[in-house]
Amino acid sequence: MASGSVSTFDGSTFVTCLAVFERLGLHADNFAYIEQRIAMEMLKKGELDAVIVVGGKPYKSVSNFVNDGRFHLVTVDYDKPLQNDYLPATMTPEDYPNLIAAGDKVDTIAVPAVLAAYNWAPNTDRYRKLSLFVDAFFAKFATLQNPPFHPKWKEVTLAAPLPGWQRLPHAQQWLDEHGPTSPARQRLGDSAKQNPAAVKGPQTDADRDALFRQYREWQAKGVGALGH
Repeated sequence: MASGSVSTFDGSTFVTCLAVFERLGLHADNFAYIEQRIAMEMLKKGELDAVIVVGGKPYKSVSNFVNDGRFHLVTVDYDKPLQNDYLPATMTPEDYPNLIAAGDKVDTIAVPAVLAAYNWAPNTDRYRKLSLFVDAFFAKFATLQNPPFHPKWKEVTLAAPLPGWQRLPHAQQWLDEHGPTSPARQRLGDSAKQNPAAVKGPQTDADRDALFRQYREWQAKGVGALGH
């Protein structure tokens, strides 16, 4: 009988497997609940037939897996029962050159993630602490989208809507004040139009965010123009 590992009971892999298997009507009775690193070693020795992994690509234990030609990644079809809760995704040789041959790809599903917090009442100490976190996290978010941080940060969107959920009021206020349509951003755009050479070079979102942070710092000091 084939056996597969879904990590430990308290892990995201275990929870996702329960949901996916239930939606697809699959019944597996021979799961092993083993920590990921150990499960990978057991797979190499033939003590397991499969290891199921849930994590942002490139996932370290998968990208570091030494493949002697016996192993491959398995396709997970984006079937209709999965489409309400998951997203389609593709893995390529750029993600896992050790497991995917050049020119090939492996289709799979992606698990959306959201950062959620309890809806504390305004003017409470806990709400104040959440507001401080928002200010620090949002202001430094562009830094997380560059090395040495994980590439998945580039796929995160601070302003993404979530049906049925309400954004923390302080987070919405921060986005209103600093987002692409905020007055400060528009003033930055006006400066760029008046002096294109001043902002020549920034081509990525991270570059633009860095430039905008500089603008905010200079603005706070009373400096009204950008320049080299």
